[in-house]
Amino acid sequence: MGLALALATSVAVAPNASAYDKYGAAAYADAWALGRNRAYPSFGSDCTNFVSQALVGGGFSMVGYPKSTTDDHNWWVAPHYWWWDWTYSWSSASHLRQFLIWHVPGGYSQGQASGSSASTWTPSSVVTGDVLFYDWGGGEGISHASMQVGWGTDPNSGWYGNYVDQHTTDRRHAFWSLRPYNSQMASTTTVYFMT
Repeated sequence: MGLALALATSVAVAPNASAYDKYGAAAYADAWALGRNRAYPSFGSDCTNFVSQALVGGGFSMVGYPKSTTDDHNWWVAPHYWWWDWTYSWSSASHLRQFLIWHVPGGYSQGQASGSSASTWTPSSVVTGDVLFYDWGGGEGISHASMQVGWGTDPNSGWYGNYVDQHTTDRRHAFWSLRPYNSQMASTTTVYFMT
């Protein structure tokens, strides 16, 4: 708890604007893609919590602590006695996307693509340290997030192109569209790029 408290306290008081190191964020994602960092809470649906941690790993400062947990202008996590508090934007993909849109230099939309994109195509506008958001097309809207960490061959599918790290179903260097892992919903999936 001491490390987590120190982390939350030191980051929460940092100024809102900071230099974001995309390679630092990707390095964090690579280090924790297949595990859990005990300095943070862990969730059953852990994808956005994982991406938020990677953003902090890249130097993105938490914003608004201890203000409203439901206002997407705020983005933070902090220990509170024997439990954790966090904003919706820390733990929910659609809320994190909104936070990034509202927060310069948080992010800029770089377009979208269908999850049924061919294995030979990869988005050139997406670079290391960018966040990808997924709408599986089941009516719940954006409900998943991952982080681009490089370019190469997905070790499980053999597909070549941009690859991401993610949690919930923990994956390291998965092909960006997640199509090799999501064949039943690929035709309905939309992937949004945030750089």
